[in-house]
Amino acid sequence: KPTEMSNGKSLNRRGFIQLSALASAGIAVGCQNVQYDKVNFSPTSYSSKNKGWNPRALKRKPNVLMVVLDDVGFGDLGCYGAEHKTECIDDLATKGTRFNNFHVTALCAPTRACLLTGRNAHAVGVGNIAEWGRDHESYRGWIRQDAATLSEVLKAEDYATYAIGKWHLTPLNDQNASGPFNQWPTGRGFDKWYGFHGNAMDHWHPEMFENTQAAYPDKSNNYHLSEDLVTKSIDYVKDHVASDADKPFFMYLAFGACHFPLHAPSDNIRRKKGQYDEGYESVRSKRFEKQKEIGIIPAETELSPLNKAVRPWQELSKDEKKLAARGQEIYAAFLEHTDHQIQRVVDFLKEENMFDDTIVMVISDNGAAPGSETVPSIDTRRAAYMGPESMEEKMKYLDKLGSDESYGGSSTGWSQVSNTPLKWYKADTYGGGTRSPLVVSWPNGNLPQNQICKQYTHAIDVVPTLLDMINMDFPAEISHQVMLPIQGLSFAYALENPEQKTRKQIQYFETLGDRAIWAGGWKAVTKHQKGDPFEKDVWELYHIENDFAEINNLADQQPEKLKELINLWFQEAEKYNILPMADDAMGLYIKTVPQPKARYLFFRGSTRLDRLSAPDIYNFNSKLRAEVEVGTNANGVILASGDSGAGYELYIRDSHLCFTYVYTRTQVARVQSKIKIPAGKHLLGFDINKGIDGEKTLNLMLNDKVTGSLKLSDMWEIYVPNSGIRCGENRHAPISRDYKPPFVLDGLKKVVVDLNISEI
Repeated sequence: KPTEMSNGKSLNRRGFIQLSALASAGIAVGCQNVQYDKVNFSPTSYSSKNKGWNPRALKRKPNVLMVVLDDVGFGDLGCYGAEHKTECIDDLATKGTRFNNFHVTALCAPTRACLLTGRNAHAVGVGNIAEWGRDHESYRGWIRQDAATLSEVLKAEDYATYAIGKWHLTPLNDQNASGPFNQWPTGRGFDKWYGFHGNAMDHWHPEMFENTQAAYPDKSNNYHLSEDLVTKSIDYVKDHVASDADKPFFMYLAFGACHFPLHAPSDNIRRKKGQYDEGYESVRSKRFEKQKEIGIIPAETELSPLNKAVRPWQELSKDEKKLAARGQEIYAAFLEHTDHQIQRVVDFLKEENMFDDTIVMVISDNGAAPGSETVPSIDTRRAAYMGPESMEEKMKYLDKLGSDESYGGSSTGWSQVSNTPLKWYKADTYGGGTRSPLVVSWPNGNLPQNQICKQYTHAIDVVPTLLDMINMDFPAEISHQVMLPIQGLSFAYALENPEQKTRKQIQYFETLGDRAIWAGGWKAVTKHQKGDPFEKDVWELYHIENDFAEINNLADQQPEKLKELINLWFQEAEKYNILPMADDAMGLYIKTVPQPKARYLFFRGSTRLDRLSAPDIYNFNSKLRAEVEVGTNANGVILASGDSGAGYELYIRDSHLCFTYVYTRTQVARVQSKIKIPAGKHLLGFDINKGIDGEKTLNLMLNDKVTGSLKLSDMWEIYVPNSGIRCGENRHAPISRDYKPPFVLDGLKKVVVDLNISEI
């Protein structure tokens, strides 16, 4: 009722959408002083009609398999010029279609929001990852409810919907055992989900979930996350076929590979030994020539120079070369191992005569990550949060890189090789961050085989394209809620005829202040320096249509064109509610950590809790007490938090109370009780108190007596580890490595942790 809104109060998002729907139906809506979101709420719903796609005669809707790789660069696949043996993806490309002008947002979660909704990331609330979320509706890190996901749309069309792997679209504070679960995959249209929430997942000891429950995969047989994800994918399809074979399915298979930590089976790493000793400049040059040879880049393309942070290979010391080459061997093994897992899915679909009727898309969420140094880290978290590792430490871990005793990442030079021929990296709005491989396969769709489509496309265009391919319109309403209209443009016309001209007109980019705008073959871009005023950012201008790798900056030659594009970016920023921007990723992350409580209570056998549910023993004096009744030879975990790279645990081994604190893989502090714990009922635990100099003292407590002490000069904040709290056992990541999991403690009743938060 308009009269109820004429008092100057703002109208909420849903109310405005409903008014838009009324207006589109020809009903006059008269409201005074109405304020609303700045997103472009066009009342026109998406339709697949007249989009340049000749609808196929379908006996049934085809299955859809969307495979999303993580941090894999434009030049990393064999079919994009790499020396990597990505035989499955290459075969899909040979028998299907590749795109060389497909773009993403330069960051993982925003790209995933685009892929799943068909709208721009800021428009749906995911201008940043959840860890960097803030109180701005465009940067919260989760998808707004009126932006239906592809799974929600297809589910309404009687598709079965399955999500496997990385999600990264749930608020941090909602990733705990009590939810809420409305932004988990099963709350956004997926019938089933098996996977993990965040990024940077340990592939040997991942923190897994199934639907809304913590999951504990069997690790008894050379476990690896990528293999586990594919096994579960196949199991879901088997169940689907057994129960309702006539029903199509949509599967969103999002690997953790090849995001750091780089984890690959030892046999795969061994096969790559020595293959990168020649250095990154040589390998990059060879990829560049191969790319021109196979036509994935134009013949006139120039190879971008080394990024500023990359030292020439010849300037590296012998040890630096050895470490850098080793890191790339692991990355190559990681990628090839992932390709082999995709082959397992494809083979199963072929065996069951389902492959020909399945649309397969293989995409990367952004360009390769830059890494922090010339050579890879033993533990990337340490480099990010605690400071660099010494070369001596790194060389001692050379043979452990890639194993579960490492948490290493990429190095700057090899990451630029991944992005060949482009410059810069993930999170940068240059081509190295935004240009992604895209392979499309659908045998029954009669797509042009072994074609390279050159039309400019973006992640927001995937949903309307898939809807075209399955002869479906996007609904204006779902469950009586008016939907935010699709903002992408179908590129099905390119699959119909790869020689057609680009129909897309404009696409903006923004990531932590890095900005870009593409329009009509031109691109303006700026690389923001953290802490600098945004108005002082220096913009560059490239004629991308003739300058694939963004080499020739035309800003000085064509200042009016640059001004036009900058103005256009600000128009898009207004339309999609981008401003104001923020660039303090670490500061935003810390703000997401919940306020500490005075008391925490844990029970034996309770579900694993998220890491932000851990008591903050770093910032506050703390007291832990566990009520136990033990026998004469007690063993088991009391409380475990974190993993072998950053974590602590209190446990009993051979009736001794033990505490281990892992600050880094090379800095591990341990203490054991002076006496054995007698059989019977006890209060066991520790007290941690800060000294005058800030150093902390931990006292092991057997009832009311100190039975061991330890100085803790270095500790980490609770948001550093990737793993949460386990009580009474540890089926998850190893910490002390002093026992064989799960190491259940019989006789543990509960654990209470008190923090002296009055110190705030």
